[in-house]
Amino acid sequence: MNRQALINSLAQSFVVGLPGPEAGPEELALVAEKGLGGVIIFARNVESPAQVWQLNYDLRRAAAQAERPSLLVMVDQEGGSVARLHAPFSDGPELAALGSGSATELSAHGARLGRELVAAGFNWDLAPVLDVHAIDEGIMASRSLGADPARVAELGAAFIHGMQSADCLACAKHFPGLGRTTADTHVERPLVELSRADLEAVELKPFVAAAEAGVAGVMVCHAVFSALDPKRPASLSARVIQGLLREEVGFGGLVLSDDLEMGAVAAHLDPAEAAVKAYLAGCDLVLVCHRPELALAALERLTDLALAGEIDPALIAEKTRRIVQLKQGLLPLPPDINVLREVLEKKA
Repeated sequence: MNRQALINSLAQSFVVGLPGPEAGPEELALVAEKGLGGVIIFARNVESPAQVWQLNYDLRRAAAQAERPSLLVMVDQEGGSVARLHAPFSDGPELAALGSGSATELSAHGARLGRELVAAGFNWDLAPVLDVHAIDEGIMASRSLGADPARVAELGAAFIHGMQSADCLACAKHFPGLGRTTADTHVERPLVELSRADLEAVELKPFVAAAEAGVAGVMVCHAVFSALDPKRPASLSARVIQGLLREEVGFGGLVLSDDLEMGAVAAHLDPAEAAVKAYLAGCDLVLVCHRPELALAALERLTDLALAGEIDPALIAEKTRRIVQLKQGLLPLPPDINVLREVLEKKA
């Protein structure tokens, strides 16, 4: 495979954040000329429903006109403290407030969010959070569906079914589970010193259920789990991703890293190098949420490694196949903006 063909394949594994509310020439080039596989939208990119629809339309059209696979357009729309879109979009409640609801209610909630996001030009919501909030002062207290792993598993699977029934991909996070840590991976790298038996009894159950429910993606966190791999954060660990998630849990969808510019990684490793390590450890999609130039640097590094014979071509082919196969079910462009107006008017 020549260099450009390698770049085209490897670029599909990169998801980047953008600086502002419009897609200028540099942003459009990322998805058209560079062929990056996806973008992730934050509050800094959102001013109004019409504006965010236009942003997503412009990005997706640029990828389509360049004859790239359909662009992934992601957002963290969990509700409450983690909602990038606000009224008239549904921006609440916190998932913790939904933990006392029924599976039917969670499915309906997921479907409602999914319809709004698809109408606004998104195709992937990085939700639900499946961390089991099983300790006092846990970092995921407001974002978790509760302390009972069986119930989190049931409600999470219902949310996934609802969202994906609306043609919006769902993502279970943060594997293997951050519910029993008080450390914030945005700032520092947690060390989770639970036994393998403890993890299986609590943390892993919701993710097994999500895999069985057909969730499109699983996001891997940046904590170190001493019982799984004491030397590496989960997002950079083949033991966690290939050994546990792929082989033992049996997950066949896309594996996503959490943002590689977070303090849990960036305090120890250059994010571009971390992106290379995450890819080689088993992540299909690596997220670089603030500085796209870091993703481009990692893309160049991976290409050089592949040309030097240091990456198995079968590994690249398998990741690319999974990504492109998923994208074949996505529309190249979002629905007409009038669909968004109708969805939001019905909600009101």
